[in-house]
Amino acid sequence: MAKQRDPVLDSMRGIGIVLMVLGHSGFPGTDYIYLFHMALFFMLSGWFFSLRGGLVHFAKRKLVTLWLPFVAANTVFTVCNNLFLRLNILTDDARIAEIPGNSVTAPVSIKDILGRTVHWCVFDGGTQLGGAMWFIQALFQISLLYAVIEVLLQKLLHGGDTLIAQGLLSGVLLWVGWHCNQIGWNVWGLGIAASCYWMFYLGTVLRRTARSEVRPLYRAAAGAAAFVLLLVGLAGNGYTNPAFLLLASMAGWVLVRSAACLTAPLPRVSAVLGYLGRATMPIVILHFLSFKLVTWLGL
Repeated sequence: MAKQRDPVLDSMRGIGIVLMVLGHSGFPGTDYIYLFHMALFFMLSGWFFSLRGGLVHFAKRKLVTLWLPFVAANTVFTVCNNLFLRLNILTDDARIAEIPGNSVTAPVSIKDILGRTVHWCVFDGGTQLGGAMWFIQALFQISLLYAVIEVLLQKLLHGGDTLIAQGLLSGVLLWVGWHCNQIGWNVWGLGIAASCYWMFYLGTVLRRTARSEVRPLYRAAAGAAAFVLLLVGLAGNGYTNPAFLLLASMAGWVLVRSAACLTAPLPRVSAVLGYLGRATMPIVILHFLSFKLVTWLGL
């Protein structure tokens, strides 16, 4: 029997993916969105974490749902690289590099495609159009690490509750990730994975502690408070210290969950957000290309 989906969680993902696209499009509120939008997805992934079926089954599932899309999408973008150059979706004109935020792309050969595909398989780099897929890489690394540690802790604690031990480890990794960020170290994306591990952990905690029955007035008040808190702490795409990252991420969760719960009684809004929430993977992969296509059509 298929497991019934939670429409509120689908709506949260839908809101999150809309915020991501707006942020990457140069939306005026980008700095605000960047305070919490990716933390939201890591926390949602932690909410759904389950080792039902065992560690091997979990790893196979993540290979299919995360690793394979990352490798396949980057490979397809590489195969289409020369076509994109001819269509001016990408450019090898070095003059554009003088404009902030732009980059050039060189033509590729068959050898380049094969060699780069090997690199994609081990998360070594990525393509220009696949830039947003750093999240897929980080989520794959975090999910597997969390699962392995969960299994080890269950054995060490003889089946006892692992929540506190995972929390302590997530705090250590957050500290490590913050220092990696300070010195600019992020080999294979491991610096980002260390920084975001605790977000995944926090999602597992929120699932245990969430209250399903909360009055709409309280939801609205909590959402408004979170909105103001984020507005006060506006600091762009980054974090000044781990405590700030924790506070901004939690405020973002409260804001988005409040919005999803308050729109749940509106069938059309809920349906659209739910649809977008179920389509997060193709949107993450294709939205940069969509930006290019819109510009190309305009030109």
